[in-house]
Amino acid sequence: MDLQDKVALVTGAGVRLGQAIALHLGQLGMRVVIHYHHSEKGAKETLNLMQESESRHLIIQADLKDVSTIQNLVLTTEEQAGPIAVLINNAADFFPTPLFSTTEKDWDHFFALNLKAPFFLTQAVGEGMKKRGTGKIINMVDVSVDRPWVSFLPYCTSKAGLVSLTKGLARALSPEVQVNGIAPGTILPPPDHAEMDLNSSVEGSLLKRIGSAEDIVQTVEYLLKSDFVTGSILPVDGGRSVY
Repeated sequence: MDLQDKVALVTGAGVRLGQAIALHLGQLGMRVVIHYHHSEKGAKETLNLMQESESRHLIIQADLKDVSTIQNLVLTTEEQAGPIAVLINNAADFFPTPLFSTTEKDWDHFFALNLKAPFFLTQAVGEGMKKRGTGKIINMVDVSVDRPWVSFLPYCTSKAGLVSLTKGLARALSPEVQVNGIAPGTILPPPDHAEMDLNSSVEGSLLKRIGSAEDIVQTVEYLLKSDFVTGSILPVDGGRSVY
């Protein structure tokens, strides 16, 4: 796909990997829609770092756990920026949920944001992509899907569902639209990540180091520019998944 001046919607683009992806797509000449839920400050920072006028890039707030809000997000994006050519389903949540203290609210939260939202976002943009004959969708999954972390089971299970959804959507939207996933390993660990856990992640990989946001954005660029990859989950994990 020629990315110049195409519209990309990046969810969760105010922080961490979402911000890095949005910035990189802007550098590639795309018009980027910066979605956020709570991170308004981060979304504005993303826009400022692009060093371009707000008329080229947009910031839109939406709670992706609400399907009607998803529909409004897509409608607003296409009214103000144009048809969505690229969707990056990056927004997600991650926190410990030990087996015997996990609540139904915790479970529903992970599945609504990490799995239901990507489905309905894809539903909202996929039909237009098929009619126009082109489109790219990338879902951010996780290295944990094959070896779930016992203190994060709802999170891991929701991401495992997203792997299955990615493959199913690739079939449903073919041949016009390519749908793929990226499974990061330890990249940009959160500030409250325990040092012991971080060391364990590093030692449990082949390359013995954590990755960088650049590793992910280069993978995103590859998937957007290639027209012969679909239904794939690309691990970017330093060999952690095969250690």
